[in-house]
Amino acid sequence: MKGIGVFPAFSPDLPAEEKYRLIKDAGFEAVNIYWGDEDKYAQLKTAKELGLIIDNIHAQNDDANEIWLGGVDGENRQSVLISCINDCASYNIPTVVIHLTGFPPYPPVSDIGLKRIEELVHLAEQKNIKLAFENLWTFEHLDAILAQFPSPNVGFCYDIGHENLNLHKDCLVSYGDRIFALHINDNFADGYDAHVLPFDGVIDWDKKMAQLKQYKNVDFLTVEIYQLHAGKHEKSCIYKNISAEEFLMLAYKRAVKLLEIYTPTPKHIK
Repeated sequence: MKGIGVFPAFSPDLPAEEKYRLIKDAGFEAVNIYWGDEDKYAQLKTAKELGLIIDNIHAQNDDANEIWLGGVDGENRQSVLISCINDCASYNIPTVVIHLTGFPPYPPVSDIGLKRIEELVHLAEQKNIKLAFENLWTFEHLDAILAQFPSPNVGFCYDIGHENLNLHKDCLVSYGDRIFALHINDNFADGYDAHVLPFDGVIDWDKKMAQLKQYKNVDFLTVEIYQLHAGKHEKSCIYKNISAEEFLMLAYKRAVKLLEIYTPTPKHIK
């Protein structure tokens, strides 16, 4: 791995400029930006001015189910994803992370959805952009896409926290040779996607990082964690009394600890 990244939505109330300055000062080298934010282009500009690498963008996911359905909503979803691919090409961002489903009930894999994704794959190949489909709560859709599209531009975003809430599926065994991006976060395996810092939940990180080493390498170990995601879950309120700066510094130290497990002689010391 080249370095450590972070998802900037860790504290949504902070202005972008302050948020990215804290990210840089904490030691992070890369970010991935949620491409549903109204100020996404301002975030991109700020990140680049600070010398942060944009490892990937995360496509807006509120209407992810629509890709599988007919009608104008499905076409609108397709247009959003086409725009993401084109933006990646325009701004020299290598990868877009995509949710294949949204909230339940999940629509089944459909011919119209597969046809739309085929169009996305062709565009991604033309633009040399990677499509990283994230592991979520149902695997029918991810299995279908990775089976049907063996393209080198099609892979998956490995969210370790999501996997911990879906213990019936080992994503690395299934898709480990096609990882394009990492989302590192912890939880309590209780059905709530808490996105707490590594080592604050129940995931065995020694085991997980050792397993990860057996598969395709990625450029950045990216922590997708939330300081203020908390109010809904008692166990994830543990960061409410520290500042955003302290939270980020702690997140960076935890990421360094993971790299120390992954790499015997880590280059990241802070």
